[in-house]
Amino acid sequence: MKTKNKSLKALTTLCSLFILVLVSTALHAQIIYTDIPDATPNATFSLDLNNDGNVDFMLYFGGSAGAVGVLCSPQQNNAYAGNAVGSDYFAWALELSASICDSLDTWYGTNYPGTLGLGSSTGYWPGATNRYLALKLIVGANTYYGWVRLDVFPTSTSFTVKDYAYQSTSNACIQAGQTTLGLEEFNDPALTVFPNPFSSSTRIQTKGNLNDATLIVSNAYGQAVKCFEHLSGQSVSISRNDIPSGLYFFRLTEEDKITSAEKVIITE
Repeated sequence: MKTKNKSLKALTTLCSLFILVLVSTALHAQIIYTDIPDATPNATFSLDLNNDGNVDFMLYFGGSAGAVGVLCSPQQNNAYAGNAVGSDYFAWALELSASICDSLDTWYGTNYPGTLGLGSSTGYWPGATNRYLALKLIVGANTYYGWVRLDVFPTSTSFTVKDYAYQSTSNACIQAGQTTLGLEEFNDPALTVFPNPFSSSTRIQTKGNLNDATLIVSNAYGQAVKCFEHLSGQSVSISRNDIPSGLYFFRLTEEDKITSAEKVIITE
């Protein structure tokens, strides 16, 4: 899997260096994202969600002969999101951008280990790729929400941990797969994009005049994929070039500060 840093290094212009500093600062302002080499453990993966040296969740194989599965066991007072069916507890396999916060219906802690998958037909995870396990982290009197991205083999005999993140503002929601601050940080966005969605080109319109600004295009994982430098005026045309279709964020920066942002969809 390509990491954020590798994606940034692929941008070899001066703009790429600027993106590296700017995005890194933004990432650690509120959302703490950790990318790791894809890990497929033989038995157990110890997840330290906030990287403080303490194990917060154990992902492991369990069950009896012929019925081996993948389970999640919260440590301390932490919890995962899921639902109960009789005496069984199943962890949800969330899709990208699902909201993770206290509004999720049910959370289960240390006394209720959750089954991700058991065999090929029990649980929400058998055969799942790039799905998200919703996590609740308790540190002292504070509650934080996060996610870990996983693949689970169709027969639940193997699983792969890819990356994880949490919202470092207590009680604040996070979206599954979110690695950067969202548009909620901008109470009065000064950027309009039209048309949106677009397939070949679009135009950005600002409330004030741009002065040697930079437009950073980031994907849903927070990876910077393109930048446009030396923008001036109130209206600028932006070409798609070779950006794949999908959900992106346009972020305008001036004097090393993000001034406005907008969510954009690129179509075929």
